[in-house]
Amino acid sequence: MTPDGKGCTVKTVDKAMSVLDQFSMERTEVGLSELATLSGLDKAATRRLLVAMAKHGFVEQVAAGGKYRLGHGFLRLARIREATVPIVRAAQETTDWLSEQVDETVHIGVPGEKGMTTIAYCMPSKGNVINIIPTQVLPFHLTSSGLVHLAFATDETRERILAIKREKTTDASQTRKTDIVRTINAFKETGFSQSRNTFENGVASIAMPFFADGPDPVGTVAIAVPDANMNDERVNELLPFLREAVVRMQTSLTGF
Repeated sequence: MTPDGKGCTVKTVDKAMSVLDQFSMERTEVGLSELATLSGLDKAATRRLLVAMAKHGFVEQVAAGGKYRLGHGFLRLARIREATVPIVRAAQETTDWLSEQVDETVHIGVPGEKGMTTIAYCMPSKGNVINIIPTQVLPFHLTSSGLVHLAFATDETRERILAIKREKTTDASQTRKTDIVRTINAFKETGFSQSRNTFENGVASIAMPFFADGPDPVGTVAIAVPDANMNDERVNELLPFLREAVVRMQTSLTGF
């Protein structure tokens, strides 16, 4: 800990975030003991963090059973964020448009700590489509979204991400740093990324990044297609629409 206590404060914030990260669409209410186990903290420390966050409305205790859920405090911050940079609204409008044009599943993600987080998606009404789990983190090294973010990120961001522990989810998953670097360098040359069966079997996708004010991509637009339906001809059909979607996102965020 630093003499002025800043180190302790940062660690406390990190612990609070580790508790909040345990909530998801599949786990909206979680008990104290389970939160402690999932976040890797002792029960007493977890309770103190929950009490502090409840005081400010970021968590609340459900009357029946005593479990915790996210509180109303996030709504105010989310409204401020959306009013400042209306990325979610723009993303949903773009995914709806793009999905209608290409008749495929479309999703837009933003970078998180370990992968891309979906902020908008749209699936066509036809039967054979790729399903999206919006709360699922898309690993940087396994998905077209993550790989194209890496391809166009700054060297500093790229090295930070490549230092994250990488796991395989299919036989086609790439985990060696040299292989990933070679792949993303090739994607930077073409301007878009491709993946096939690297995260989930039967899924192929292409993606492009979009930017706002910073040097790193602020997000990515991706089209996911059943593996059997993706070939060079289909990629060439999809690319003009994908480029237009990127233009729409950048125009919404920057005016350019």
